[in-house]
Amino acid sequence: MIDFPRPALRLAHDDRRQIYLSELHTESVRPGPAVSFTALLPDVHHFKGTEGGRVAPLYRHPHQSEPNVTPGLLQLLTRTYGGTVTAEDLFAYIAGIAGHSGYPRRFAATPAHRGARIPLTRDPALWAEVVEVGRRTVWIHTYGQRFGSEQRDSTPGAAPRLPPAEQPECVAAIGENHELPDRISYDAPTRTVSVGTGRIRRVSPEVWDYRIGGVQVIRKWFSFRKRRPDVERQTPLNDILPVTWPSRWTVDLLDLINALGLLVVLEPRQARLLDAVSSGPLITTDDLKSGGILPAPAYATKEPKPPRKSRRTPGPGQESLDFPN
Repeated sequence: MIDFPRPALRLAHDDRRQIYLSELHTESVRPGPAVSFTALLPDVHHFKGTEGGRVAPLYRHPHQSEPNVTPGLLQLLTRTYGGTVTAEDLFAYIAGIAGHSGYPRRFAATPAHRGARIPLTRDPALWAEVVEVGRRTVWIHTYGQRFGSEQRDSTPGAAPRLPPAEQPECVAAIGENHELPDRISYDAPTRTVSVGTGRIRRVSPEVWDYRIGGVQVIRKWFSFRKRRPDVERQTPLNDILPVTWPSRWTVDLLDLINALGLLVVLEPRQARLLDAVSSGPLITTDDLKSGGILPAPAYATKEPKPPRKSRRTPGPGQESLDFPN
């Protein structure tokens, strides 16, 4: 069932605190946010549904609160801004800077650069504002599972929602003919998404066309759930599909549209902040080198390994707790 295990990534997983950042590290930026976030353990296709992404967990060891941050960087940022900077703040700052479609438009002139480049402001007020909007971005990306307590309109454990008058509404059931639908389309004048014979209204054109890594999110979501999914057939397991459209999928689609709508609302503010950061004083690569932060020490770039247990010979009825090297 698992053909590409990542022991180090699994070791770093935690259901309460961990957050994963992913980016298209092998290519230059494409239309849409340059980074995405999830509280779930991601696979190799997480960023845009195809290969080429890189995943970075917030913590190397969540239970030990060991952040996955270059040693010395948080201390430098704390001195620069005059207040304690945490790993969560840094993750949120990255989300505020690169988690919107204005990022690739800003850096389209440098297509040779691969992966996301994050300008670090020297301005404490700008830093705080970017962190604030970034925390909301992560909250939306994780469907309310992270940073939820800091959002005024959040309900613990509930998925983010647009204001009631703007929320998408399913006005014709999807899969009502007891078959999986095979097509999805959008009608801009009525702001309606059609999924087979089903219809969802109050979907803005910006939400319908929302892209990550150049991939249209709603279409990609549907492509894995239609009658003949757009996946590479590898084993007979690919042929095991639901007979009918599960009602849970309609709820999931409404959750997705709500989340994309909230991200669209944030984008103008994020674009303005990115412009302000890029045109203001920055912490440079030379600053990081002179401060001994770059290059990162070799030990900080190695994957964490499972803790080694005692190699004593187990007694009768006991099991060895050794981990393999």
